[in-house]
Amino acid sequence: MERKYWFVPWLMAAAIFGLLVTLTSPSCAKAPPTLSPAGRASFQAIKAVHVLDTIRDVAIAGEAQTPKVFSTSTTRHIVTLHQALVQTIGAVPDGWKPVAAQALVQLQRDLPAAEWTQLAPFVTLLQVIIQEVP
Repeated sequence: MERKYWFVPWLMAAAIFGLLVTLTSPSCAKAPPTLSPAGRASFQAIKAVHVLDTIRDVAIAGEAQTPKVFSTSTTRHIVTLHQALVQTIGAVPDGWKPVAAQALVQLQRDLPAAEWTQLAPFVTLLQVIIQEVP
């Protein structure tokens, strides 16, 4: 017997809403003015890592569903991309933007259209954060 989880779209919508509220609220939207330029860059990098974590978690949860929202190969691809981008952000705090932007473009090319549609709102949020970084 196949189980259908009717609450998955609602759960994803709630996750997107919560993430948007958290990242755009006045307390989180901009780095505190007392931070140094390096501190501001780190603040934005941490926001990007949090969204990357969310993208990875959504892919893993979607792959665990029955029926699967994301294939195992797509989930593996997203987890590998997450690991590489987190390492890049940590290693190159001032130069990770172009790498991350290009990786997201490549991710869209690599994923099947149906799976990309499920992941697109999270990737859009990450693209907004990338544009905010000075």
